[in-house]
Amino acid sequence: MSFLLVALVLTATLVITIPTFKRVKIVRNDMSCLSIIIPARNEERNLTFLLQSLQLRNADFEVIVVDDNSTDNTERVAKAFGVKVVQPGALPAGWLGKSWACWNGAREAKGSVLLFLDADITVENDGIEKVFFYYQQQGGVLSVHPYHLVKRPYEMFSALFHYVTFASIGAFHPFKNWKSPSVGFGQCLLCSAASYFQSGGHEGIKKEVVENMALVEKMNKQGEFITCMSGQGALSMRMYPNGMKGLIRGWSKSFASGAGKTEAIYLFLVSLWLTSMINYILFLPTLWNQHAGLAISSYVCYVSLLFNSLRKIGSFTFFSLCLFPIHVLFFLGLFVWSFVQTAVRKQVKWKERSISIEEEEKKKKVIK
Repeated sequence: MSFLLVALVLTATLVITIPTFKRVKIVRNDMSCLSIIIPARNEERNLTFLLQSLQLRNADFEVIVVDDNSTDNTERVAKAFGVKVVQPGALPAGWLGKSWACWNGAREAKGSVLLFLDADITVENDGIEKVFFYYQQQGGVLSVHPYHLVKRPYEMFSALFHYVTFASIGAFHPFKNWKSPSVGFGQCLLCSAASYFQSGGHEGIKKEVVENMALVEKMNKQGEFITCMSGQGALSMRMYPNGMKGLIRGWSKSFASGAGKTEAIYLFLVSLWLTSMINYILFLPTLWNQHAGLAISSYVCYVSLLFNSLRKIGSFTFFSLCLFPIHVLFFLGLFVWSFVQTAVRKQVKWKERSISIEEEEKKKKVIK
C-alpha cells in the first residue's frame, strides 16, 4: 500500500505551483526593442492564425518569419502580412531544421530582445504585451508553454505527456525557489540578444533533437536565471490537430531524447511517480474487493490532483482524466516507441524530414 501514498504525494507536489498570465496586469510601453522570430516549415495554415492574432497593424515590434524550405505557401502567407521573410537556404550538414531556422532569424533580428515563437501558437488579446512585460520584470530567460486548447477527443491523450514535461523541468514544485530550472519549453522563449549570442545560440546546439532544452541548459550554465510558465491568459495552441497519427509522431519525436536532458533528481521522481501509478492501477481491482471505500476515495483524489495541475496547462476535462489508467498505458506505450525510434533505430521523422540520431551522435564524437 506504500505505493498508493507515494503516488498521491508525488502527484500533489511535482506540478503544483504553475504560474500563468491570467492575472498579469500590463503597463503599455515601447516594444520596438523586441524581435519576434517564427521558424516555419509548411505552416501556411497555422501561420495565418498566428500573424492575425499578433495584430500587426498596431504593432511596434519586429516580426521575422523564417521559411524553412517549405513546399507550401508559407512564404506567400508571411509576405501577405507584410512581415520580414528570411530564406535560410538548404539545410547544411550537421544542422537540424528548427535550430537552423531560429539561428538565421536571430542573425537578421534588429531588436535587443528576442522572442522565439512556434508557428502553431495563437496570441490572445494583449498576449505579447503580457509576455514582454513579465519578461521585463523578471529578466533572464522566460520560457512559456502555450495553453493547450483541446478540441477533439484523441487530443486528451496529450495530458500525461504535458504533466511529465512540466514535472521533469523542476520549476513547479514547492521548493522551486531554491534552484533555477536548467531546462525549459521550446514553443516560446524570450531572452536578450546579447545573452543568446554569448551562449552560442542555436548554432551551439545545432545537432540537438530537443533543441529548447539544450539551449536553455547552455544559457543557464552562463548564469541566466530561467523562469518557466504556462501560457494560459496569453498564448494558446493546438497540438497535433490532424489526427492520432500526428500526435504519436509528435510526442515520439523527442520524448525519450528529452529524458536524457532531464536532471537526475527529476528523472528519478518522475520515474518513481510513474512506477507507483502503475502499481496502483494493477492493485486497484484487489483494493476494490477489500476496501471499496478506499479505492473510490483514492481514485477521486488522484483525478482531482491531476486535474488541478492540468487545467492550467490545457483544457483537459475532469471526465477525461477519470480515465487516467488508460492515459498511463498510452503514455508508457508511446514512450517505449519513442525509445525504440531514438535509441534503437536512431531515426525519427518530422515535417517530412528524417532525422538520423546515429549520424549526429557520430559527428559529436568526432568533434570531441
